[in-house]
Amino acid sequence: METLKKFDHYISVRDESEEDPMLLRSNHDLKPTPPEERTWRKYNYVLIWFQSTFNVNEWNAGASLMKSTALPHGQIIGASILGIFISCFFTVINARSGSDYHVGYPALAKATFGIYGGYFFVFVRCFVAEIWFGVQTYYGARCFDVMMRCMFGHKWTDIPNQLPESAQVTTRLMLAFFLYWLIQFPLMWCHPRHIRYFFSVKAIIMPLATLGLFLFCVIAGHGPGNWDIGTDPVSTSSRGNQWMLVINTIFGTLSPMIVNQPDVSRYARNKNDTVIPQAIGFIPPKICVLLFGMVSACSIYRVYGEVYWSMWDLLDAILDHNWTPGGRTGIWFVSAAFAVGTAGTNIFANSIPFAADVAGLLPKYFTILRAQIMAGLLCWAIVPWKFLSNATKFITFLGSYSIFVGPLLGAILADFYIIRKGNIHVPSLYTKDPKGAYYYYKGWNVWGTLCWCVSPVMAIPGLYRAYYPDKLSQTASDIYNCGWLYTFITCFVLFAVSGKIMKPKIYPDSHADEPTTWEHMVDTNGFFEDDTPINGVGHPGTIDLVEIEKSSMEEEEDLKLKAISSIKSGGIYM
Repeated sequence: METLKKFDHYISVRDESEEDPMLLRSNHDLKPTPPEERTWRKYNYVLIWFQSTFNVNEWNAGASLMKSTALPHGQIIGASILGIFISCFFTVINARSGSDYHVGYPALAKATFGIYGGYFFVFVRCFVAEIWFGVQTYYGARCFDVMMRCMFGHKWTDIPNQLPESAQVTTRLMLAFFLYWLIQFPLMWCHPRHIRYFFSVKAIIMPLATLGLFLFCVIAGHGPGNWDIGTDPVSTSSRGNQWMLVINTIFGTLSPMIVNQPDVSRYARNKNDTVIPQAIGFIPPKICVLLFGMVSACSIYRVYGEVYWSMWDLLDAILDHNWTPGGRTGIWFVSAAFAVGTAGTNIFANSIPFAADVAGLLPKYFTILRAQIMAGLLCWAIVPWKFLSNATKFITFLGSYSIFVGPLLGAILADFYIIRKGNIHVPSLYTKDPKGAYYYYKGWNVWGTLCWCVSPVMAIPGLYRAYYPDKLSQTASDIYNCGWLYTFITCFVLFAVSGKIMKPKIYPDSHADEPTTWEHMVDTNGFFEDDTPINGVGHPGTIDLVEIEKSSMEEEEDLKLKAISSIKSGGIYM
């Protein structure tokens, strides 16, 4: 038993909150980001979307929409662009809370759902992030598979398959997955404060690779022609529902990154750095990549007679028709760029949020770095190849979890913008005190949780029908195909109305009379003057005092040490 206690003490993350029974267990990564760690500048928020957008997932989404949506190509493009603008709006407004108060999603979830209820919604996002981590790793592995084919030819493609058909993956792809996972894994050891350098490099490489592949497809096929690619469309009852299917698919590709915004906006030097810079980095590249995927799918169909909705199948097809030294070299560089790029997207969209969530759930044992390593280890359990066997399944996969993430975002935005008017009392995020602002009922926001539970109900029958097409009616599918937006709006309205009726605390009892005007707490970092600073962050008038007191104590201790040293050496200390 004593050995176990020593081991537990050895692996535990030290934190002063464990000394105060009224404080929730926390660690450095969960607390407000101190000024010296707010290292992200405007160009970082532009480049982070450049590096994230030029990826396999976005390309596949564009090609999949062309193959699986029963709309004219012009309307598919129009609906996609509309979806991008709407999702950009949600991205920017959800970044505000993180850039205002420099705390991540695991802490902010407590403001919306309670200091204990927030843990459940941290787990929800954690689960989604890990699924996507596995899927993105599989994307990278498929690109790595193409790289290996370019290098070794039939010696790689002729690797005998030892796995049963039910596995839905071959021995060769499993080996590619392992090798790619092994190469990607060291990136899990890089803290979000420093990973921006990798993002900057990726933001230069990826647009060049994407443009190169697009130009090849257009030149080879002499353009998209009449855009007729023999689609296998998803049936819907009206053209409006088909538009909503396209918009919902766009949300599906971006939903994790929208919810994840506070985890990256917390590192902003200036709260406005997450607004215009993100919009600049978000909208143009996303439109370009979706169009590139659509146009390339149609162009290659004209010359090869086959529709390739996934990038790896497209690259393999190009190799089949251009097995030359030049062709192999070009495809190798494109595949390598997308393999590297997928790793960057995986970190931004999945491993950082997962790590922040695990650190929030188990702060005694996990920091962000430890949890990122855990994300890398767990991705094998996701078996992502099961989700991605065809374009229709891919579209279904994107929508299946969106009906649960959409209302989560609706609750968060309604709470921050409508109920609290941008005011967060940061110390209340870290205390068990029933007088705190986010204690609600025994630590749970019961009515807020019910709003989230009720909102996805309308879309669940459609989710069932997506996997069992012969069951239920087309109406269920129509609602499900619009699931993200419908569930978001439902939860946003329910939460806002419930909040106006229930009138939750905005501030702790001791400051109940403070003004609740828009972002009243931002200038004070979310602290009142009598609050104890956290992680070097607090009320501007108290931080300077704390730093002075700390400096004085350090000087006094230094003087004592010098005196003791002087006495021991027989000298005279002045």
